[in-house]
Amino acid sequence: MLSYAFKRVIRSWKLFAALLLGTVLASTFFAGINIGADTAAKQNLDQQLSRVSVDIVVSASGGYFEPKPGQTTIVTEWHPLSSANVTKIADIVRSVDGIESVEAASSFYKDIQLPDSNETMFFMLTGISNASHVHDGLTVINGNHSLRENETYVWAGSAAAAKLKIGDTLRVNFSIWINGRDGGLGNEITLTLNLTVAGFVQLEDEALSIATGQYCYYYPEFVTGLTVFPREEYAFEGNLLILSWEETFARLIDAFYNLASPSYLNTYVLAYLDREQLINPWDISGSMDRVRTVTAQINNKISVYGIYAENNLENILSNYQFTVSAMRLNFIVIALPVFFVAWYMGTTVSDVSLNLRRREIGLLLTKGFSRGQLLRMFLGEAALIGLLGGIIGVALSLLLNPLFVRLSGGEFSGTAVIGPDTIILVLVFSVVITFLSVFQPSRKASGLNAVEALTEYRYVEEVKPYRKKLPWVAFILGAYKIIMFLLGINLAVIMMGAPPTTNILVLILLGIWIFFDVYVLTYIGPLLFFWGFTKIFIRGSLKFQELTTKAAKFLGDLGSLATKNVSRNPARTASIAFLIALIIGYSFQATGAYASERDQEIREIRFNVGADISVQLNTIVNASKTMSEIEGLDGVASTVLEYTFYGASPGMGESITLKAVDPKKWLEIAYHEDELFTGEGVTAAFQRMTTDNETIILDRWIAGYLKLNVGEEIAVTFGENYSYNLEIVGFFGPKTVSGPIQIELWRGYYWSYVPEGLYYAVNGTGSASGRILVKLEPGADGKTLAENIRNLNFNDISVVYSVEEQLEERESDPFYSGQMNIQRISVIFAVLAASVGTALVTLVSLRERSKEVSIMSVRGLSFKQSAMMLLVENLAVIIFSMLLGTFVGLIIVRGNVAAANFASIYSAPSIIPYRMVFPLDTLLILTTCFALIFASTIIPVILMARRYVSRLERMVR
Repeated sequence: MLSYAFKRVIRSWKLFAALLLGTVLASTFFAGINIGADTAAKQNLDQQLSRVSVDIVVSASGGYFEPKPGQTTIVTEWHPLSSANVTKIADIVRSVDGIESVEAASSFYKDIQLPDSNETMFFMLTGISNASHVHDGLTVINGNHSLRENETYVWAGSAAAAKLKIGDTLRVNFSIWINGRDGGLGNEITLTLNLTVAGFVQLEDEALSIATGQYCYYYPEFVTGLTVFPREEYAFEGNLLILSWEETFARLIDAFYNLASPSYLNTYVLAYLDREQLINPWDISGSMDRVRTVTAQINNKISVYGIYAENNLENILSNYQFTVSAMRLNFIVIALPVFFVAWYMGTTVSDVSLNLRRREIGLLLTKGFSRGQLLRMFLGEAALIGLLGGIIGVALSLLLNPLFVRLSGGEFSGTAVIGPDTIILVLVFSVVITFLSVFQPSRKASGLNAVEALTEYRYVEEVKPYRKKLPWVAFILGAYKIIMFLLGINLAVIMMGAPPTTNILVLILLGIWIFFDVYVLTYIGPLLFFWGFTKIFIRGSLKFQELTTKAAKFLGDLGSLATKNVSRNPARTASIAFLIALIIGYSFQATGAYASERDQEIREIRFNVGADISVQLNTIVNASKTMSEIEGLDGVASTVLEYTFYGASPGMGESITLKAVDPKKWLEIAYHEDELFTGEGVTAAFQRMTTDNETIILDRWIAGYLKLNVGEEIAVTFGENYSYNLEIVGFFGPKTVSGPIQIELWRGYYWSYVPEGLYYAVNGTGSASGRILVKLEPGADGKTLAENIRNLNFNDISVVYSVEEQLEERESDPFYSGQMNIQRISVIFAVLAASVGTALVTLVSLRERSKEVSIMSVRGLSFKQSAMMLLVENLAVIIFSMLLGTFVGLIIVRGNVAAANFASIYSAPSIIPYRMVFPLDTLLILTTCFALIFASTIIPVILMARRYVSRLERMVR
């Protein structure tokens, strides 16, 4: 049977091309999802590994336990650490297979008096070896290019760098107690280290992290696995001196050793693994075992000294397993509608294709083929098509995946990667989806008797039984979910805030229904609605046909003939309507979800930064001078200072957070959303603040708690001497979540706005902080300007935040960018699947009706009339389906936005709500979707009509 199936596929390749094309689309998309997951996860792994500066750390601070000669057990005899001990431990670690390099490092912290000054500053002193990786990122900007004994480099990023010069001597004193007799403290001696400043250096991020002992930038987090911090958020901000470990620190360690005194020094042996040899992204379990084995071998050799090694890679690798699995699951859930469309399209095409093979089936039955042999032959054909489609899909996905991401407005960084398990998975998926598409039509076709099969021209749908109960169930469940979307109701969130009940049965039933509603109907509800609607109102009713007849009246007899053809084949019409409506609805849903999430994140970043750039100040003493310097930089349009301080509210019984601003300039510079300010409106409220310093835009939660309205007053005290009754001119902050059920938000960490004149009046009554908000000129580079502000090196500048930098940092997250890319790709493939599916069904259906069209042409229908009749048949269905899909898609987007805002009540609340938006790029995608589906109907109709008319003309000649 398989050999015959193979011959059939070769001989009738045109017939099987339609099914192959659908299979290739599905497998390409499935491969693209897995490649996207693999690529994003690999980038995530590389990103996390790049944040680990040192792979294995052996801590040998202070001392070790030395075994006595000839003894095999550890003797708890403590000895201070010597430089020879450190070198010996480093050699032991270096001898383990898989270790690429080893270095010794030491550090300590000390207050040091600056030369020619009474000022004392706190320094970190670190010793790096001659083979240290720090040298790879160290640049001497002034001074000697090597360190000798008792010489030091000063890190240029140190606050003390401006107060030191080459040749300065820094005196470091150590107080050491030498143990006396009978357990007494004994004598105190002072060990002095005179360090000469030999130069100033700059350090790259990795070099700085090694030098300061910050060997990794992550922490375990529940559910999400591992959060990796940007280095700049946790960068070393103190004063750093760099010394030679061999020339200076080794002698210092030996000095403590010779005095038999506990050391002030923290000493480590840092080991770097051969990552290319040990870590394979396609074999993470094996990679974890290899890293553990290396660590265990080191511990086996050094544990006799009472010291142990810890590796920083195990958490990274363990998290990678979670990440790649989560990405694949998340991506597949996003793409489920596309897979369903691929299956449904394959089933429809197979149904029509097998109908064209009725004569072949009848002949095979008369030659003695059994029904089981026919079924196996059809499934053998499906296996070959599925395997071929999977191979082509893998190749196409590697080629087209980056292209699709870029065409849809995304960013594809790096090189697409694919693992062997992904290739196998794609081939299995391709064969399975082809089997599922072909099985039911094949079973139905193989069940025909010989006489029926020899009847060449007959619609399969005419003999298919029609069940009404199942479509009604699907329609009711789908309509219920659509109504829930329309009202913006999330049952799970509502039940969290509902009064508790002790009725176990009610709790069980509610739990089952909520699970079904949230985790099942949310995903399949629209599908059920479309399927039930098309089955009931198109296939099972004459209403659609009557509507089509009325719409086609302007075409006269051609319109009547077209509508009769529609009513003659309602099942095929319902299938096409379902396919198109589902894809249009999904396209709105996917693009709307992406646009809404992206919009909310951008707005939240802007709100958190406060303006294009914000400059957090350590002190506000010289804030005006700093602000004027910033205003002088190229690209800065204007600045404003925002103070944060606190007042006491007798009514609240606690302090309230206040932000003092210049009411005129703040509105022009700061990022704000008018919806967060209520009362008389944001403009009117700030205008009122310009004329009266004793006014306040009050935190909405406080106003609700004290039941205060606009125009009333709130008592606020500052220190012991200032008390004001501030007039409320507006409210700030969210109150309720949109939807039919208004839910009060819990207490958020929000604030109230007051005029800066009030702050000046009560200045000095308590602690205050400030930040400078910076508005850029049009076209200015926010990243460059933020770096220029940092390079001012003002002591009062703490942190500089830039919207452009934070957006770029967010986009560089592989998990986030990967999910966004998959959403974009899913829309593209969904549109392609719908377009190709519509075109294939149209082509095969027209081929099925070739004799009918030819007969009508003989009766006098011209090419234009034939094409017009066929177009009316198909365009009526397509336009109706598009309108239905658009309507439901918009409802779903609106419901998802409302659900996200509801969910924020009980998760970490964001002050910036989600909203339904369709920016230009998403509208372009949706317009392309409509155009492709129209083209997938019009082009096949014109081509097939021209072919039939041309064939008839040739026969007449």
